[in-house]
Amino acid sequence: MKRSPALALLLSPCLLGVGLLFGVPFCIALWRSLAAGPGSYLQALTNPMFRLGTRNLLRFLLLAIPGTMALALWLALLLRRLGRGFWPLLAAMLLPALLPSGSTAFFWNCILGVNGVINRLLYQWGQEIVLWDSGRWSILLPAVLYLWKFCGLLTLVFWVGLGSIPREYHELARLEGAGPWTLLWRITLTYLTPSLMLALLLGLMSAFRISRELLMLFGRYPDDGLYLLQHFLAGQLEQMNLPVLGAAAVLVAGALLAAAVPLWRAGQRTYDSFTQRGEWNLPAPGQGRGQKRALVIATVAAVLFLLPVLFTAANSLLPAGEAAARYSPVVMPENAGGLARGGLHFVEPVLLPGRLSLTQYRDFLSSPAYLRMFWNSVALTVPAVLLHLLVSAAGAYGFFRLRGRRMELVFGACLLLMAIPAQVMVTPQYLFFRELGLEKSWWAVVLPAVFHPAGVCLLRLQLAGFPPECIDAARENGAGELQVFTRIVLPGLREGLMLLAVYTFAECWNGVEQAVVFLHGYRLPLSVPLARLLREDIGILSAASVVYLAPVLLIFLGCLLELRQSAGE
Repeated sequence: MKRSPALALLLSPCLLGVGLLFGVPFCIALWRSLAAGPGSYLQALTNPMFRLGTRNLLRFLLLAIPGTMALALWLALLLRRLGRGFWPLLAAMLLPALLPSGSTAFFWNCILGVNGVINRLLYQWGQEIVLWDSGRWSILLPAVLYLWKFCGLLTLVFWVGLGSIPREYHELARLEGAGPWTLLWRITLTYLTPSLMLALLLGLMSAFRISRELLMLFGRYPDDGLYLLQHFLAGQLEQMNLPVLGAAAVLVAGALLAAAVPLWRAGQRTYDSFTQRGEWNLPAPGQGRGQKRALVIATVAAVLFLLPVLFTAANSLLPAGEAAARYSPVVMPENAGGLARGGLHFVEPVLLPGRLSLTQYRDFLSSPAYLRMFWNSVALTVPAVLLHLLVSAAGAYGFFRLRGRRMELVFGACLLLMAIPAQVMVTPQYLFFRELGLEKSWWAVVLPAVFHPAGVCLLRLQLAGFPPECIDAARENGAGELQVFTRIVLPGLREGLMLLAVYTFAECWNGVEQAVVFLHGYRLPLSVPLARLLREDIGILSAASVVYLAPVLLIFLGCLLELRQSAGE
């Protein structure tokens, strides 16, 4: 096709931003690792902690990602059966991904800690308490935590993808005698391939970000069974050991490339016909069969996903000091009447407080430091999300229109940069911003969020099913590229933009890694002290988590209303 200046204008901000803020830092890390000689790679590969973390990470990925994707697809199919009225259930499933890391870790510590609910029950039944963070099966803990936190997000991805499969395909297959399994394998999964790729990429990114909760729950040096590659990278980041981090970046990138290229080619072959079917987002309404059973299963799943949110909200309403007494592992005068064993006080969880108090909210809201950090989070997140949506949508359209081997290679590089863990990229990004004199400014946090390659990659994958006939018809009627982009393509990307807005807002709002490296003191966002409050003041942590969740929840509900409207409900 003829390459117009408008397409270059749409694509250039994305390419320049990704290249400067992710490609250049990656090259810096690569150069530093090569300049140090083979020793940096040998130091990483022969380091017993690197090998232990890599081995455990592979076990974790093999457990968490396939299981979570399978459960998310099943839940999405159930929600599709329900037709109208399923939005509250989907909202409940998505909420865990929006919770601050501190409150998430607090809930799971109350369940799985040495003085947690499970050990309390075991002790009451006369059994020995269990140290859940050690032992042969300890790797199941982060897998369960990952499933609970990100299953709802992947469910939304699959739900959006299922809406783009024409129901006529299923009806024709049924007329030809196809059974449920044939429909699933030959129709649903085939035309859901772009969503499967999208879910896999989101799953890999989220697998590295689960380290926030793991570090809060088990510390920097957990038991060998829970020591993941993220712990090793965090330790090297703390020491600013750039040669080893650079070597780790190259090794991780090589492993991701070796895994992603075959998957990408297989997926491309699978949905080549999908991109040419000439239809777009024909909704698949809910089916009447099995609706009651689907409603029961989806409701139970929604309640389980919602439980930590209710737990956090309930504990934020406890009187001052009662939260600490209920959840402290130490026997004190305030909890002396509770269940204890050898000086270890077991938690006394509550979902319906007997006495309601707003004291913890008052203590939090009366703190000038916390309020300043709250507005810091707003100032950092809102412009980053809005600009990220704009840059990503324009870049995705540019990649979609400019086909060719070179563009495929560039897009593949964006996919690779997207999947590199933040712990690996933040140090070379620090060196890059230091050269510009911006290493202590908000720009160092906002710009990587604006130009993160995740947005353009996810929206480009959604555009895989957009019919080119619509664009050709608009062009024949005299529409320019900008008009095609704003009036035809953007409305078709509505669901993908809503999903990206929720995901990006939650990631920026709860981000910790870059804020710790680039910002200090009164310039920090609230997500950083929330991560520390788990060890200091559980009562204020609950109240702060509820307050901190409110803006994300408003954005989330607004996006869900838009999705509901686009679904025709």
